[in-house]
Amino acid sequence: MTHLPFLVRPVPVRCTPFVVTLGLGVLLAGAPAGAATIRPAARIGQAGAGAGASAAHTGPEHTGAAHMGKDARQSWTLPDCMSMVEEDPFGARDYAQDWLKHGGNREARHCHALALLELGNEQEAAQELDDLVRNAPSSGPESSASLRAVMAEEAAEAWLSAGNPPGALSIVDYGLSIRPGDTTLRLAKARALLEQGNAAAVVADLTSLVARGADAPPEAFVLLASAERRLGQLDKATQHITLALQRMPENAAALLERGIIREQVGDATGARADWQHVLDVAPDSHEADLARQDLAVLAADPDSP
Repeated sequence: MTHLPFLVRPVPVRCTPFVVTLGLGVLLAGAPAGAATIRPAARIGQAGAGAGASAAHTGPEHTGAAHMGKDARQSWTLPDCMSMVEEDPFGARDYAQDWLKHGGNREARHCHALALLELGNEQEAAQELDDLVRNAPSSGPESSASLRAVMAEEAAEAWLSAGNPPGALSIVDYGLSIRPGDTTLRLAKARALLEQGNAAAVVADLTSLVARGADAPPEAFVLLASAERRLGQLDKATQHITLALQRMPENAAALLERGIIREQVGDATGARADWQHVLDVAPDSHEADLARQDLAVLAADPDSP
């Protein structure tokens, strides 16, 4: 069982950093990673009450914005659009499409792409975000390196979710050419490299990142531990996942990863406890689904205590 759990961290209006752990399951610990799954929970915030939607939407799923006609809205704003992405992605999509029809440009396209990502249209979302990064204006606020780096990370996560690690690596490398050393992009690159089974490259890059100690993001320790585990460096993996959990003890992705490491060093009891803890702290998460799979495998093992 090969799995790559993703846990998404909250995002400001123009930014989408992702907290992600990648781990192999207990049966195929040495196998190449499979397609990533992106779960953009808590990406934007609560649904906005002031945003409308285009009459073009015909599906029954849309609930939040169709009640407001075009005449009720005099302007479109990025915060209004982004506020709907999580709770009402159909409304956000329609709002962005209506905005585009009325002169919206890059901000409307950005919101539209994130709505598509929330709706599961990862390929189109990735292409849209990728284009926004590569074809930014040469001047003005939207040309800023920091904003383009944010979009590059979003595009990378969308490419990974669409099962396209080469696309993710391409846009991350492009983003790093704009903003060298960007921590979020380095983590996105690590996730893409792990997807391609290149754990050695992840260790080489993230070892220097975690050397920053308290300034290093907790996710870096989880990704590094996952890479070290894949390389059979279980002592180092244990050390780094312990450091991650010291900083975020209830993090489902870190708990899942520690459970995998514990199973591989022969601590089935500890692995079972970690995976059960995942179910306790995040029962509806992707990590919980993976923990249930691992618990089932462990339960089926006649040699397991």
